[in-house]
Amino acid sequence: MRIRRAPGPDRAVVRERDTSVAIGCNAGRCSLAWDFKIVDVFTDRPLAGNQLAVVLDAEGLDPATMQAVAREFNFSETTFVTPSQEQGCDWRVRIFTPLYELPMAGHPTVGTAVVLRQEGRIESQVVFELGVGPTPVAFDSEGLAWMTQPEATFGPEVEDRELLASALSLTAQDLRDDLPAQVVSCGNEFLFIPIASLEALGRMRANMAVWEQATSSMRRGGVFGFVETSRGWVRARMFAPTMGVPEDPATGSAAGPLGAYFARHLGVTSLLVEQGVEMGRPSTLHVDATAARPRVGGRAVTVASGRLQLPG
Repeated sequence: MRIRRAPGPDRAVVRERDTSVAIGCNAGRCSLAWDFKIVDVFTDRPLAGNQLAVVLDAEGLDPATMQAVAREFNFSETTFVTPSQEQGCDWRVRIFTPLYELPMAGHPTVGTAVVLRQEGRIESQVVFELGVGPTPVAFDSEGLAWMTQPEATFGPEVEDRELLASALSLTAQDLRDDLPAQVVSCGNEFLFIPIASLEALGRMRANMAVWEQATSSMRRGGVFGFVETSRGWVRARMFAPTMGVPEDPATGSAAGPLGAYFARHLGVTSLLVEQGVEMGRPSTLHVDATAARPRVGGRAVTVASGRLQLPG
């Protein structure tokens, strides 16, 4: 175990294991092994929230193998952790869906930070090297991990309410007419659609017959339907079938731009977002959009650990 202190007054103590790779041979066949953890993110209890696999000390795994491992776990995302070579960053975190790599994502970032803290490799703050650049995560006094996301960019508003409703197996009357449907991104694009009622939110289903047409305003992303149940309280669902995620129980990378959307259109800068209820995996995401770069916070619990064994 090597120990180094990252630069800065309150930065994490970063403890680097030399490697978690073990070589075992049997009958002339050798295999390599990497430690992994499975955590449920944006929840404080097991078997809720959003599942995540975290592969530690992933040096030696090439991108093609990482992609294959992500397909093997078949969670919405899997992360691979290595020491960062970028100045000002502590760990490089690569994030894969079952289909491809992402430049950033919320629950993988929060979940990976919780795992590294549980492993004793960081303390209260860390800066991850993600595809979108340096990404800080800080733990508050209550144990929530807060991820700082890039500044939001606002894309086009989508005015075809009939088409949007059809893509979600709804009618135009199920959508709010006082707020826009709009593409917003803090690294990953999402089309935010305000829904009129919880009853309509519960009926949402992805309609693949018109999905591509309805989401043509995005290069690649998910559709995030939400209901404002009271000021600052939101229930939501997120569908990204073309990304290999039929529905997501907690979408941290959407929570940041959702906060920016609320700040711009409603003047609300603090949100509590409930997601995953309809999937039986309730999740809670905290959002602070008071600054230009929104912050998304939550908890995570470890539910399993093991060793990933691959041919040498």
